[in-house]
Amino acid sequence: MSKLETIILEIEESENYAIIYLNRPDQLNALNFQLAEDFYSVMETIARNETIRSIVITGKGNAFCAGGDLGAFKKAEEPDTFLFDLATIFHKGIKLLKTLNAPSIAAVNGACFGVGLSLACACDLRICSEKAKFGVAFTSVGLSPDSSLTFHLPKIVGLPLANEMAILNRILNANEAIKFNLVSKVTPEDLLLEEVKGIAKKVSQGPTMAYGSTKKLFTMSFSNDLESQLNQEIINIKKNAISEDFQEGVNSFFEKRKPDFKGR
Repeated sequence: MSKLETIILEIEESENYAIIYLNRPDQLNALNFQLAEDFYSVMETIARNETIRSIVITGKGNAFCAGGDLGAFKKAEEPDTFLFDLATIFHKGIKLLKTLNAPSIAAVNGACFGVGLSLACACDLRICSEKAKFGVAFTSVGLSPDSSLTFHLPKIVGLPLANEMAILNRILNANEAIKFNLVSKVTPEDLLLEEVKGIAKKVSQGPTMAYGSTKKLFTMSFSNDLESQLNQEIINIKKNAISEDFQEGVNSFFEKRKPDFKGR
């Protein structure tokens, strides 16, 4: 286990996955400069650890992340510079999260607003508890969204609902979140983390390089034309064809057994 000031990082070495706990429970895990820096530091640590093949992100206490720390914003002498610097460092962590081969799972255990929703949407999978609530929140205090929310949310729930959440500040409960595909499963609060750990364990046993290529291809598909996307598919399938996991996948198929992927 590794501890920082505002994040707890647990690495389950035997299962090859990591759990990132946002750890400002008294502030509902609201984002301040220290949390942004700690998140980036943790993502760098994970990026250097080739044994980590899936990532869980959740919050300590009763919230996933309630958004930005308005108290810290109010104290800033130059709020434009403060928010620019804060977003810049947190964006570095988001970029690392998105470019890792290891799939990420948000375990949303309560309030998920503003930059918390940005972070959850940046993850590849989202599971929530029955008490989870989701909202854009940025516009309710006169800000436009950051940390990839405008990139991900319309693609996940559709532009009309994204507009409702941003312009009308519509808040989704857990049942609405699964209805609109914001999450893939709702669990009782006391079972959430165990459920997500089970998913992380399953993912960490998969072909990690192929997952990484698939994540990248899905992202490219929103901006590429068909010809460009087909070219990228060729490049990536060629790269994966020389992986140990592909050889294992083929061998296990003919030997009629479960594949033992190593993530390389």
